Amino acid sequence: MLVPAAGQVAAALDVPHVLLLIGKSGCVRCTDLAVAAAGWSSEDRRCVLLHLDDEAGTEAVGLHPFLAHLDLLPAVVPLERGSPLDVVHGHDVEALDRAWAMLEG
Repeated sequence: MLVPAAGQVAAALDVPHVLLLIGKSGCVRCTDLAVAAAGWSSEDRRCVLLHLDDEAGTEAVGLHPFLAHLDLLPAVVPLERGSPLDVVHGHDVEALDRAWAMLEG
């Protein structure tokens, strides 16, 4: 799982398939998702974690403005060649599996 610094978000998302994990600092369920993703992700299943309330999160919102309108966090956004396919809500491996299935279909 990758946690990019500000200025590195676009490069981190510039892969054919990636799950963008969106949360906020101090959110317990967001931390649960990060822990689940740390064990779930691999070379073949790439995850990028961003918090909307930091500089990297602000950069991500600039790339994908719809992120600013997410009301329920954490969220998992499957990206195929930089394009969001959907938004999956959840904080466990099941949410990661559902999001990744969209990329495999």
